[in-house]
Amino acid sequence: MVSEANHYTMFLGFAGQYGDRKEVDEKWEGLLDYEAEIMKDLSKSETIHG
Repeated sequence: MVSEANHYTMFLGFAGQYGDRKEVDEKWEGLLDYEAEIMKDLSKSETIHG
């Protein structure tokens, strides 16, 4: 889990460094919203992959 957090913060840092920060933030928020929609439909029981 920690390595995944490091990956996304590194990629967001690169995106902000080489791209428009506002656009990067908007795309990131869109991705978070999309993933939240997917997660709402996942099982609530204990499984390996949802």
